[in-house]
Amino acid sequence: MEQYVAGLEQTLQQVLFSNDSNQIKEATKALNSQFFVDANCVPALVHIIQTSPQKEIRQLSAVELRKQISNWWSKMEEDVRTNVKAKLLEIILNEQEPLPRHSTARVIATVGRIEIPASTWNELLAFLFQCSSSTNAGHREVGVYVIYAIFEVTDAFADNLRQLLELFSRTIVDPDSQVVRITTVQALGKMADFIDEDQKDEIAMFSELVPHMVNVLQQCLNDSDEESSAKCFDVFDTLLLLEVPILSKHVQNLIQFFLNIGGNKTYEPVMRVQGLSFLMWAIVYKKTKIQRLKLVAPMIQALMPIAAEEEPEDLDEDSPARLAFKVINTLATNLPPQQVFPVALEGILAYMANADPLYRKAAMVTLAVLIEGSVDFIRPKFNDLLLVVCAGLQDPEASVRRAACMALSSFAEEFDQEVAENHATLLPLVFNLMNETTPEITKQACNALDAILEGLGENIIQYLPVLMEKLLHMLDNVQGETRAIVVAAIGSAAHASSTEFAPYFPEVIKRLQHLMTLHANEDELMLRAVSTDALGAIAAAVGKDAFRPYLNDLMNLAMEGLLLDNTRLRECGYYFFSGIAQVFEDEFSPYLAGIVPQLIASCQLDENNTRFDNDNEDVDDDGEDTAEDLNYVFRSAIADEKEVAADTIGEFFQHTRSAFLPYVESSVKELINLTTHMSDGVRKASCGALFNFLRTFYKLSNCDEWKAGLPVAIPLHDNVSQLNSLVMPAVLSIWEDEDDKMVVVQVCQELVETVKLCGPAVVADHITVIAEHLNLIFEKKAYCQQELADDEGLLDEDEQAEFDALLISSASDLVGALAAALGESFVPYAKVFIPHIAKYYKKSKPTSERSMAIGCLGEIAAGMLGGVTEFTEVIFPIALKGLSDEEPEVRSNAAYTVGALCENTNLDISSQYPALLTALYPLFQGQNLDNVTDNACGAVARMIMKYPNVVPVDQVLPVFTQALPLKRDYEENEPVYKLIFSLIRSQNAWVFNNLPQLLTIFAEVLSKQDELKPHTRQEMIEIVKALNSQFPALNISASPLGAYLQ
Repeated sequence: MEQYVAGLEQTLQQVLFSNDSNQIKEATKALNSQFFVDANCVPALVHIIQTSPQKEIRQLSAVELRKQISNWWSKMEEDVRTNVKAKLLEIILNEQEPLPRHSTARVIATVGRIEIPASTWNELLAFLFQCSSSTNAGHREVGVYVIYAIFEVTDAFADNLRQLLELFSRTIVDPDSQVVRITTVQALGKMADFIDEDQKDEIAMFSELVPHMVNVLQQCLNDSDEESSAKCFDVFDTLLLLEVPILSKHVQNLIQFFLNIGGNKTYEPVMRVQGLSFLMWAIVYKKTKIQRLKLVAPMIQALMPIAAEEEPEDLDEDSPARLAFKVINTLATNLPPQQVFPVALEGILAYMANADPLYRKAAMVTLAVLIEGSVDFIRPKFNDLLLVVCAGLQDPEASVRRAACMALSSFAEEFDQEVAENHATLLPLVFNLMNETTPEITKQACNALDAILEGLGENIIQYLPVLMEKLLHMLDNVQGETRAIVVAAIGSAAHASSTEFAPYFPEVIKRLQHLMTLHANEDELMLRAVSTDALGAIAAAVGKDAFRPYLNDLMNLAMEGLLLDNTRLRECGYYFFSGIAQVFEDEFSPYLAGIVPQLIASCQLDENNTRFDNDNEDVDDDGEDTAEDLNYVFRSAIADEKEVAADTIGEFFQHTRSAFLPYVESSVKELINLTTHMSDGVRKASCGALFNFLRTFYKLSNCDEWKAGLPVAIPLHDNVSQLNSLVMPAVLSIWEDEDDKMVVVQVCQELVETVKLCGPAVVADHITVIAEHLNLIFEKKAYCQQELADDEGLLDEDEQAEFDALLISSASDLVGALAAALGESFVPYAKVFIPHIAKYYKKSKPTSERSMAIGCLGEIAAGMLGGVTEFTEVIFPIALKGLSDEEPEVRSNAAYTVGALCENTNLDISSQYPALLTALYPLFQGQNLDNVTDNACGAVARMIMKYPNVVPVDQVLPVFTQALPLKRDYEENEPVYKLIFSLIRSQNAWVFNNLPQLLTIFAEVLSKQDELKPHTRQEMIEIVKALNSQFPALNISASPLGAYLQ
């Protein structure tokens, strides 16, 4: 045995100290082939740890011992195991060096994971308590560290939590050793994972220790001990994620403490960044408590001065200022904008007036990061805010102008219509910035231009010659990332200008085709990727005939790009293929065989880099990897690629239809697998693609038009039904446990579109489960809403974050779609949903929620037909009140709801007509939203058709016809012209006296191809022909309507 031990120690020394890489390899091989092949290696390694004078050898031996215990412990004799356990406790008390001591502690933890549950090492806990309570500080450090190491790998001490918490209440205030105090904090962080919600006493005991944990972190900060501070920060971050309310009563003090860390310039930037990072997670996981304690305003007021600090030149380096912006963005996206934006805006306006450009830059970036979660709240203030951005774009300091470009990009992405309306102001400013010599400003200006062009539409045409001259010049002369942004802007210009882009196509295609051949370095691959993507938009703009001569060469280049092992290039290749498939449809089919296998391969990529436990791996601060299993490093770039691949698969089937059928089975299999992926983007994309498949199959089946109600009157085609039996269970399964709101929003939106197209058959077998999921959302008890409640329950506030409101809105849209699909069969579900939806209409609710509530009630009234009768007395007063709401979109939805209710209820509400007409009359004049008057017209039409003798038709019709033709909501053309046709057929006197006016309206609406449904259009033409025969004096044949008389 002595020779074995000596040989093992010598081999370990070769691994550690040899300068010859071949000798190291041979020594490593010898360890595995000669020494670690039987259980003798365990006592041998223990002996080396105990006797070697070299701390490096002691540590390496402990690292190897931990692995070998996992392999050999159960095969060892009991007396050997007993001896090893005793020696380990002896060794760790005598070890003076931290690294070997910690590695030995982890060996004890590994043994403990096996022995403690088997009750074969009962003396260990007593030993650890004795050490942790010793008068020797070194022994206390050992005791607490071993407890920490055991909690890292096992729940073996889960039954001893109360004893350990009592122990930790002493060790966390250890009078001599900061190491004991820090290790106690670490141990508490690991222990917290094993406390259950029903362990109230343990939670209370733990909670009492939180102020002491804060004190330990404070001391680390005062000592500028970055390593120990990081350990404490990690623990506080961990405690935030737990469902047990350990931090609840300390949230206010913790927020202030971490704000102080973030704002304290005497601390190292890395410490301040970690403090601000805690705040970011606190907002996500403790948002309700933060609202309840009214901490939003103080947080913003403390964060904005940090945001005004200098930032490092390296754009990828975190800094206190950059983290401050991230925290403000997290506030904006997770909390009600009413609580965030006004406070921040006050700071923005004050900072814009500050002589220091750092403050003005901070104002612009703050505005940029606020927009994402405040869109609806900001919209009424858009013009005033745009003036602030324009001031920033013209600021004398370059850093402020650059930041203002970022703010403008954010505005353009969220307020595309409003930005487009201000093109005359904005584009000249952006063009000027593009001419600047500072590369960062040029880049951000091009980014802003790209965002503006996306939504500019036909407004671009007047700028196109100058714009394209400038972009082509820049494409030929700038370098780096800016060049890629210029290419993207050219793609956006093509998208906005459509066929008007044709004159510039030859010059653009020549350049981009060349860029699609680049591959020498990462910059060239990026440029190639963006060029590939842009050409998809350009193909859609110029059309298949202009693009066809280049199609095959560009397809080959894009397919070659898929093989260059670059995820961004594959993503952009898939975007390009989607665009080309949309343009060329059936002509794209020959390319499917080459591309679909690549898409499937992307769906199957493993984004987890596996790191095996070996001597060359990254190690923690104790020199070893603590995980027993494989470690995984998640690669988000591959997740992004999967997301795009899933989207592309869905679009391929949609555009190539029957040509894609051979690939359906394999695609569906992969997409269903992706519905449980860890990335929310991949889950959304896979759900979207599966529903796209379902809708495409339905269109291919040429099924008879569905009929509302259950049981299903028109069954799905067998192929559609078979796919539906796979898709719906998969989607409903993830919905139940989905923690990301936007995934649930996507599921609701996809279901709405699918139910509207395919009818009740797709949901017939699942309606109860869907209704339960929706009800949980309205009650704010869905899994993805769990952060809306804290230990005191739900917050009784009308204000909510816009993403929370979007979830409720999407759920209500699905309720409306289900009502239309189920008709009167929806009544049992309406009894549950209507009270929930009705409570969202009250004056204290934001506009979007009042609008949603009334709109959903209207959809229910329209969809359920006579089934709405029993709900009339609930819906009617809400709709009547909504007609005088201060916001036009609410008035518009209220008018629609009034009309749907009057049309379908079997309850006689004609006595309410005078009040309704009085409330509707103001909606026919001076409305700044066209939908309002359109929906008022629809309501009046439905009222007259339901009770023609109650409405003073001759008084109403002049106002009614003056509002025609409808301006935007063309669905309301159905009741409007149904009424007019019936009045013509019944020879209504007022109508006959005003036929020329009506015929002018007919001529205008018939000249537009998309405003009338085919049957209404045909009926209108027949009416025109009949009037021409009946009233020759009208001379219809000589009017624009003459074309319809043939």
